[in-house]
Amino acid sequence: MTSSDMTPGAVQRGSPYAQELITYLQPHATLHDVQRGERFDFMINGQAMCYLILDGGIALYRKSNDMLLSTANSPALFGLANMTDIYFDDYFTTIKPCKIGILTTDQAQEIFKEQMLWGLVSRHLMFLYNRLYNEIMPQGTPTAYELIRHQLLALMKEEESFRARVTAERYIRDKTQLSRSGVMRILADLKAGGYVEMEEGKLIKINKLPAKY
Repeated sequence: MTSSDMTPGAVQRGSPYAQELITYLQPHATLHDVQRGERFDFMINGQAMCYLILDGGIALYRKSNDMLLSTANSPALFGLANMTDIYFDDYFTTIKPCKIGILTTDQAQEIFKEQMLWGLVSRHLMFLYNRLYNEIMPQGTPTAYELIRHQLLALMKEEESFRARVTAERYIRDKTQLSRSGVMRILADLKAGGYVEMEEGKLIKINKLPAKY
């Protein structure tokens, strides 16, 4: 989502620095047109990989437990965190047809050195870490309802085409690892109380979510 696509008061989800970095990296990347449902790992045979999401959207997962961490739309850039020796061995899947540029993180690092882009890289990474801390990671020890409430609000911010393909129950469980029965019970109560509108398990609208359950 670009700044021109955002409604007044909306929170920018993608890094405002991604497109500028992509401009430098794209000439050195191998471009691929891929369909929905393809998987890409950040580590391949011990080599850290860098991915340029030039068109389309992806869903980012933690490899250790397949937890959904976030979604992202083009333009987006992933893999730069692996420029250090602390490797993030996660993966992403395409949630719509995509055009993706691929190069190694070592190649990206050399380009950053040659073009003296470390300031821009730092701002990009700080934006991503700030979003991870403030929007994705739960604060304190939330209750099951607080986790569900947070994820319903996050789901409502996703593109309508994405919400039309995923049930609220699956989205919440993929991002929280809560039990299916517990999630379904709370969703049923919220729907019965008129707090949310759902059709065939898909979230259509949030009217007003109570702070406590």
